[in-house]
This record gives sequence, structure tokens and C-alpha cells, in this order.
Amino acid sequence: MKNPQLLKKAIWALPTVLIFGYIVYMQLKMAGPDPDEFRVQIDKIEKREDVLMIFGSVENLTNKDWNSIGIEVEFYDSEGKFIDETSGLGSNLRVLKGYQTENFKLSEPLAFLRIENYSVTKAKVVGGYRY
Repeated sequence: MKNPQLLKKAIWALPTVLIFGYIVYMQLKMAGPDPDEFRVQIDKIEKREDVLMIFGSVENLTNKDWNSIGIEVEFYDSEGKFIDETSGLGSNLRVLKGYQTENFKLSEPLAFLRIENYSVTKAKVVGGYRY
């Protein structure tokens, strides 16, 4: 070896580079989904006793697989003013594969919502992660 000092520095720098690379890799993998990469549709909203049930479907428009998809539903009045919102993990959405469509159900106690006179709902994906 021509320069043993350089080799020693490289050996000591390697763990730092590996740790930094791992952190960057995990941030890229754990970055939340872009809502524009999904199509969320609300099919039915029902009040059952003291619970609001929201049924719909979510379509993954990309080739990326996502886990634990979070869905947010917003409620608006007839003039387009925001009233309230709810969100949660859609049941049966543990994994949403690329280009796949899955049904979901959200439930929220009515005591936490004020949506008596809503006219419009908007839904989007607000969370999830990839392996």
C-alpha cells in the first residue's frame, strides 16, 4: 500500500457513509404518498346508531405498493364551505399494490363530527408507507 493513512481514514469514514446512506434510504422509503397518485371515491355514507360509516374505494395509480393507507374525508356545505373532516386507516387496506383498487370502510362516532347539513364530500389519501 502506498498510503496507509488514507486507508485508515477510509475505513473510519465507511461506517459514517453507511449510516448516512441508510438514513437517506429510509427517508425515501418512509416518505408519505402523494395524494395525486391515488383516486379515492366515496360510494356510500350511512349513519348507524351513533356511528358514521363511510364506504368507498381507493385506486393506486402507480406501480408502488403502499401499506396502511390513511384516508381523509372532508365535508362541505352547499356553498362549498368546509364543515368537518374525519380520517383513518381504511379497513382491508393493509397493503395496496401498484395499479390495484381496493374497497375501504371508515367509521367515526357521530359525537365527534358536526356534519348535519353537508352537501359535498372530498376524499384523499393522507398517509401510508412502503417497505
